Amino acid sequence: MKRLAPLAAGAVVALAAGPLVAAPSNFGCGNLDEASPQMVEGKDGTFFRLTLDFRMNQPLSDDAAGMIGKIAAALREKGTELIYVPVPTKSLAMPDRVPESVGSYGFDMEIAEVAYDAFLTKMADAGVTVIDTTRAMRGAEGAPFLRTDFHWTPEGAQSVARAVRDTIAELPAYDDLEKGEYETRATDPVTIDSRPRDIIQEYCRETVPAAQVKGFETTQTSAPDAGGDIFASESSGPPIALAGTSMSAEESFHFEGFLSQESGLAVANYSKTGGNQFGGITSYLLSEDFQENPPAVLIWENPIYNNLGEFGDMPLRELYAPVAADCTPLDTEVPSSTELSAKLPDGLLTRESFVKVDTGSPNGREAVIHLSTADGVTARTPIHRPVRYAPTRWFYQYAAPAWRPDFTRVDVSLDRPATENATLSICKTEDTST
Repeated sequence: MKRLAPLAAGAVVALAAGPLVAAPSNFGCGNLDEASPQMVEGKDGTFFRLTLDFRMNQPLSDDAAGMIGKIAAALREKGTELIYVPVPTKSLAMPDRVPESVGSYGFDMEIAEVAYDAFLTKMADAGVTVIDTTRAMRGAEGAPFLRTDFHWTPEGAQSVARAVRDTIAELPAYDDLEKGEYETRATDPVTIDSRPRDIIQEYCRETVPAAQVKGFETTQTSAPDAGGDIFASESSGPPIALAGTSMSAEESFHFEGFLSQESGLAVANYSKTGGNQFGGITSYLLSEDFQENPPAVLIWENPIYNNLGEFGDMPLRELYAPVAADCTPLDTEVPSSTELSAKLPDGLLTRESFVKVDTGSPNGREAVIHLSTADGVTARTPIHRPVRYAPTRWFYQYAAPAWRPDFTRVDVSLDRPATENATLSICKTEDTST
């Protein structure tokens, strides 16, 4: 993995408050630091968010990196290679557009590069295959990000797709994957519905650049046994599954198409616009598609500023359980269509185990798990799927935060009716089963 800068300790630096000494605006913009979010006008009509686009230290705790490493190892054991794609900040990808004025806020490109490199190293040390997206996007054939929006452009997406291709080609299983030929052609330009651009325009007298990208279309031109769709068949595991954010979900950026063109492999896209760091990956790993037909390669795209530890360790643990846990079904009762109950055998529910809820149908957004003792002490632990996530059939609740050794019963209430074969289970992972 190539480095942008030598590693250095103590690269945890935040933007300091300070006056903005800006160059004259090309669009008559003023008071951009009063916008929400605060904006900065860079060079050549490029605008940046002050906080996220100029964040130097990218949060990644040892625990979060370790959990992703465990997820990657468990997937690898099952024949799926996880590739993590951390989309860089706009400033890292477009250093030539960064205005000198941001130095008054404490931004230092060298520190940002060192901190970025440390992020990659921590992921790699945890056993995660990670893409150096900054170097890839700096070599893009056009501007890698939209000038007035925080999303990447098709050119930026294609540069990352090439880096992913190079990584996939080095995998031992690559030669055995069924490949086809994919052709990408240019289509009419597409104007993105961009709230950031609208915010910027409110502070500028002249019209700022539209959030417009080149249009692209990718088709499969030949394959041993497939037609012309770039998506994998639902009846067989795809060579590549893509789970990410709007960077991957929005067709205009064409990341999935470029992945197929560059790798010669079919791509099934499970990304979620508005799902942030966990929407796409949680929806996919808890889907029947993954459970029944896992892919050879799972690409997890996530902007680097989306903190993987923002919500504690529970979201990552729920990703770990479905790929690593060994489960013991309980004798489950179904008091009503939205209720499940079971007695807990002595000693089965340990601190490090999981309660698994299988509703029998992928329609649920909430499961509220109640763990009770014979004396009536109850712990309530809800799991909720936000509206931008896909509903799921399965829910996994890590027991440790609520655990007591004297729990004797588990009761679950659901927001959607369960099927007749709904079950509760207690699951253990290999590293916590003893």
